[in-house]
Amino acid sequence: MKHLIAGSVCIALVAAWFGAASPAAQGRGGGPIDPAAASLETPRDANGHPVLGGIWAATQRRGDPADRNEADGSNSRLFIARKGTYVNFERDSGVGQRVVPFDTKPWYRPDQWERVKFNDVHGHNRLAPDPAFQCMPQGVPRIGLPREIVQTDTTLYFQYPLHQRRIYVDGRPHPPVEQWLGTWFGHSVGHWEGDTLVVSTVDFNGQEWMGWPGWFTSPDKEVMERFTRQGNVLTYEATVTDPSLLLQPWTMNTQRRQLNTDPLAELEEPLPCLERDLQNMITRERG
Repeated sequence: MKHLIAGSVCIALVAAWFGAASPAAQGRGGGPIDPAAASLETPRDANGHPVLGGIWAATQRRGDPADRNEADGSNSRLFIARKGTYVNFERDSGVGQRVVPFDTKPWYRPDQWERVKFNDVHGHNRLAPDPAFQCMPQGVPRIGLPREIVQTDTTLYFQYPLHQRRIYVDGRPHPPVEQWLGTWFGHSVGHWEGDTLVVSTVDFNGQEWMGWPGWFTSPDKEVMERFTRQGNVLTYEATVTDPSLLLQPWTMNTQRRQLNTDPLAELEEPLPCLERDLQNMITRERG
């Protein structure tokens, strides 16, 4: 896991996006989902579309102390891990991301599997470093649901730790291929299909991975994301098409988050990322 120089609280929040627990049972970084939250009335804007704006993550009140167990120095109250230790969290997360149903993994072309396996083995060092271990953006859809959404009639702004995306919903198309720049988060345009915001993203740099077990991508990748709000629950689905690498589109696990209704909720400032892992890691534990 790359380290953000923001203390254990920020590390736990970032790590929660890679947790192995069922996304239907928890908010993937936003805390548990209250079953009654989805039955509430869905707020709508002047155009009749669901309001996606708001904070979709758990927060602490300004000035609250870090939730560390001072008695034994563990972080068992920050995230679920055996004995509350970071090492066990990394180990268990790595196992959980490998031991998944075969059909839920991306189906690479036969000539690409050797690179996938090489990445998985060497993703912790400089031979094939996982971009997330170089303080590089996680890219789409690996970064998952935003922690905060700001919504206007023409643009949605997705806020993540250290990063943001712009989703244009003003009817513009993607730029022609000859004008692509090759970026970490691509160029995103969205439209509404009923109560679901559908976002198409292209123009990637091909350096980001889709997942921890060496799932690399190419600049040909296209991502289709679907955001559906029901009451105070936001559901996220994403499908990746990458014809130069994949035999068929790959759909990642569904994520859900519950709206933070605290009127004083605010996201903490993420501190700059400083890469300190690659030169010190001696095992493959990079959950």
